Amino acid sequence: MCSVIRQRPMQGGTGALPLGTGFFVSRDIFITCDHVMNNPSSPHLPGDSYILVANLTGSSGKMYPIPNPEIGREINLFPNLDLAVLRIPNTPQDQAYAPLEYGDVYEGEEIGVVGYPLPVLEVQNGNITFNSVIYRAASGSVTARYTANDGALQNVPCIEVNFLFVPGNSGGPVFAAKTGRALGFVRGYRAVKIREAIATATMIQLPLGVSNQYVESLSAVYSIAVKLDFVRATLESFGVTL
Repeated sequence: MCSVIRQRPMQGGTGALPLGTGFFVSRDIFITCDHVMNNPSSPHLPGDSYILVANLTGSSGKMYPIPNPEIGREINLFPNLDLAVLRIPNTPQDQAYAPLEYGDVYEGEEIGVVGYPLPVLEVQNGNITFNSVIYRAASGSVTARYTANDGALQNVPCIEVNFLFVPGNSGGPVFAAKTGRALGFVRGYRAVKIREAIATATMIQLPLGVSNQYVESLSAVYSIAVKLDFVRATLESFGVTL
């Protein structure tokens, strides 16, 4: 798993922005979400470069540079799948990658999620430091599985859990706890409003001019992953097999 970091030329130097998470599915093929690489609010631009940062120990790790990538070559975007497929140059022959699983997922099945919730990058002498990119893991059970239609994405097989995928997990793997095989990739979350009411703050003394009335909102938050079945044909077109 790697944090996806964009480098963009800016006045006075180069800016670095963490975008999300992704993972290798073969020696030189790396996947993440289309909305990680090409979000409408922060799209890929000509001149952008990327660094994939893997940091499992907290003090050392690996960096995979993608200098001056081209759309359609190093970066392949599939917005109708919310998928981005990256070809990573110069990976070693023994590059590790995630084993995949296209089988069924069941309610109550134990799964895990790993990734790099958006870090605050630390730069020393012009270089990104490893200790600012923190690897985090969480686990729980599948609460539901269903097919969703979400705007441009139609008939999407989804895995739902009721623990929160943190911003920056997008594009990272969701895996079966028993086998370690990747079942899907993180897409985001949805919040279902359960109750909303006017409540009264109980602080003894509020700052001058601050009302003690506020809106209390209770929501159920469900995190959503896309099953790899949805992108199987695309991955196979890049030579990715089980």
